[in-house]
Amino acid sequence: MTAFIAGTRATLRRQPFIRRNATLREYASMNSGPAGSGGAIFVCDCNSQSQVSWSSAALMAAVAATATTFFAAGSTVALSEGSATTDEDRTKILNWSGTHSVELAQGDYHEPETMDELVQLVSRAYREGRHIRPVGSALSPNGLAFDSRGMVGLSNLDRILKIDKEGLTVTVEAGARVSQVLDALRPHGLTLPNLASIAEQQIGGFVSVGAHGTGAAVSTCDEFVEALTIVTPSQFGVVKMTEQSHGPLFRLARLGLGGLGILSEVTLKVVPAHRLVEQTIVMTRLEAKEQLSTLLKRHKHVRYMWIPYEDAVVVVTNDPENELPLRGPGTEVDDGNGGKKKVVTADDIKPKYSRDEQLGPLQGLLGKILKNKQDTTLDEDAINGMGFGDLRDVILASGNMLDPDHIKRCNKAEREFWVKAQGVEIAPSDQKLQFDCGGQQWVYEVCFPVGTYGFPNSNSMGFVEELLNEIETTGIAAPSPIEQRWTKGSQSPLSPASVGPQEHETYESQNALFSWVGVIMYLPSEDFDPTGFRREFITQSFKDEYCKLVRKVGQKYGIMCHWAKLEVSDEDDPSVAESVRARFGPKVVNEFNAARDLYDPKGLLSCPLLEKVFGTSSDN
Repeated sequence: MTAFIAGTRATLRRQPFIRRNATLREYASMNSGPAGSGGAIFVCDCNSQSQVSWSSAALMAAVAATATTFFAAGSTVALSEGSATTDEDRTKILNWSGTHSVELAQGDYHEPETMDELVQLVSRAYREGRHIRPVGSALSPNGLAFDSRGMVGLSNLDRILKIDKEGLTVTVEAGARVSQVLDALRPHGLTLPNLASIAEQQIGGFVSVGAHGTGAAVSTCDEFVEALTIVTPSQFGVVKMTEQSHGPLFRLARLGLGGLGILSEVTLKVVPAHRLVEQTIVMTRLEAKEQLSTLLKRHKHVRYMWIPYEDAVVVVTNDPENELPLRGPGTEVDDGNGGKKKVVTADDIKPKYSRDEQLGPLQGLLGKILKNKQDTTLDEDAINGMGFGDLRDVILASGNMLDPDHIKRCNKAEREFWVKAQGVEIAPSDQKLQFDCGGQQWVYEVCFPVGTYGFPNSNSMGFVEELLNEIETTGIAAPSPIEQRWTKGSQSPLSPASVGPQEHETYESQNALFSWVGVIMYLPSEDFDPTGFRREFITQSFKDEYCKLVRKVGQKYGIMCHWAKLEVSDEDDPSVAESVRARFGPKVVNEFNAARDLYDPKGLLSCPLLEKVFGTSSDN
């Protein structure tokens, strides 16, 4: 018997029957009736088409973005976001986005409940040569933490160990989720310096994969680490590290991809809690290009959301309430010292349009799609009860998700939504730095250098302009948004935003600026796609067309993929792993492999991705 670990928003899809000679877009349109809405969902078969009805209640359950973890009967363990069940024979784990899974034999998946248990487990694995790949919340879209040879989950090791208000640090066990840390800091008037769009990562994964937020003068999250403890399957056992004690090894370990030891404790920098004033405006592409340099210097946090096939860029800025730029949002008043300052008033945050008016374009499009399909099970009340993300998910899933015309209609409605949603909001930073990432999706995000904070070059706009031109010329079904963010460079050698080996710090290394650009393709859930046909071919199209296009355009810009979104399987382009090695250079690759040989001489922490990029212990 095999037990199953169901993901938070997904379950493993059933293996589809593949008809010979079918095109990607034919399969993308299969089951593209009003999925889950009570209309007919067509399931492809060689000789016939059968119909399955789904109620509106099933649809509502499918599109709800929930943090609940679902378990198979008899489950005994669970990850926080991706999830796991286990029985006496097998354990199967599925990541959060439903894009990767792993199955482990009995006794190969462990969840220690105390730090002593973790140390004993790693020590025994070292003696016996048993694989112990660490896994956090299983949020990585590429399943970076997955390895069928053996895994260790850290969800039980989630204590907040120490909050130092004077030193502005917090020490936690690595299994603590970002949201837990934020909750613990809040009563002390503290918070984390930045977030990576969501807060359900475990701290160990948060820093180990190089998570990032946005802010031209704000570092990536690995730079928040002041001290760490790793439990290594080596003669060194438990190793405590700081910059002062271990220097280069510390910088490798804090963003070590789980390859140097199981991260057990982390000390992070914190900052005083503060509220952010968020302004959302819609610009033309030319306006976004011309104003970028000014916006990056004027605002603490800047995020662009490009809408393919539309001359529109959603620009979101965030600034501390007490540090508002004079040319930013708010009302200008006297500062009491003969000067001026900005404050946010009730009039500033009053929306120009009601919620119904903002959502009207999306509701109207969904109603039109369902009417054309002569489906009446999803009534007006149900549509009006949906939020922005749910409406977009249902609109996309109700048509052919690889048809550019269908995507264009959805993107147009989304632009109209954002035009009416423009405005100002104010809230604590740990709320404003998170945002809705949408439903299940493939994500491919790359990072590349764009000059310095004081002197950004043209690469930020050059890359996106070329990418959009290729998308719109070739007709790729690219849903909105293409998201673009910026961060300061990192001293961690394996960070995609690494400034590279430095003997001495320079202005360029201290002020290095990097841009992060992410493209997506949404996936229908199993309730929308019971056969798995659509997911299968959307996945194939995303990898074969969209990702290759991003790499083609990005080659001259020196792009590096986000570690949690890098795909280097046998089916993918074999040149990807080579390009990663070339991006970091032989010095960094050799130093990381030397550290692996030191702290994991038997390769017990490795995984397929690490082995394809950096080799195995025997190779090293």
